[in-house]
Amino acid sequence: MEDHTEKLIGLMQKTIEQKDEQIKELRTTIADLQATVANLNETIEEFRRKFFGSSSEKTRRKSNEEEEGEKVTVKSHTRERKRKPKSKREELYKNLPVREVKCPVPEDCRLCPDCDTPMETVAWTYVREELCITPAKLERVRYLQEVLACPVCREEDEGTFTKAPTPAPLLAHSPASPSMVAYVMYQKFMNSVPFYRQEMDWLQKGAPLARETAANWCIKCAFEYFQPVYDLLHEYLLKREILHADETVCQVLHEEGKAAASNSYMCYVLSF
Repeated sequence: MEDHTEKLIGLMQKTIEQKDEQIKELRTTIADLQATVANLNETIEEFRRKFFGSSSEKTRRKSNEEEEGEKVTVKSHTRERKRKPKSKREELYKNLPVREVKCPVPEDCRLCPDCDTPMETVAWTYVREELCITPAKLERVRYLQEVLACPVCREEDEGTFTKAPTPAPLLAHSPASPSMVAYVMYQKFMNSVPFYRQEMDWLQKGAPLARETAANWCIKCAFEYFQPVYDLLHEYLLKREILHADETVCQVLHEEGKAAASNSYMCYVLSF
């Protein structure tokens, strides 16, 4: 347990040092950018004074008179907008499985308070619902192969054995399972969780998994299992006459049978 805690603390210290270095570099970069922005703003203001500045006192006086001229009040324009109806809870969670938890009346309260007769259940009334989640469970799965031996042949000093078939491993000489690798890939490519953060998470779960090992799992499984599927799909795509069509919306004037404000489509077709 102490060794596990020391590894976790060492990994966290290493991560903190990396973050401190990144913060120091970012602060330097921010200071340089702020100085650059200040110089550019001064340059822009100088160009504005040269190109759009007043050329004479007469122009300045005219501009001031226009600013002090008659003010026109514009009525505010209000537009009634329809609010989008809120989704009901039943529609939001309709795809989730439902588990009912019944809350029975305690045994000492099931007698009628007037005549002490045992009361019967009339109905179960809905009170409320809540969302519960079951965290990922990590376990070691050991495959035990059954071996059969013939007792008759054993008496004759001849050994006849039969072994049960076992499932092939995902990767040779590796503890990786399909569910384990799929979870690592899901965290990396769907949730954008880098391997070094996954390494800390696996260590907290009690299964140290180095970031290099997780990366090798993803690479090997991609070439061994995903590459054949990709090649087969690519082969089917090359057999088709049209692979892709991009429809771009545009407006065409004086088009027969259509108004000028209507949309037309410009289609780009990629074919072989």
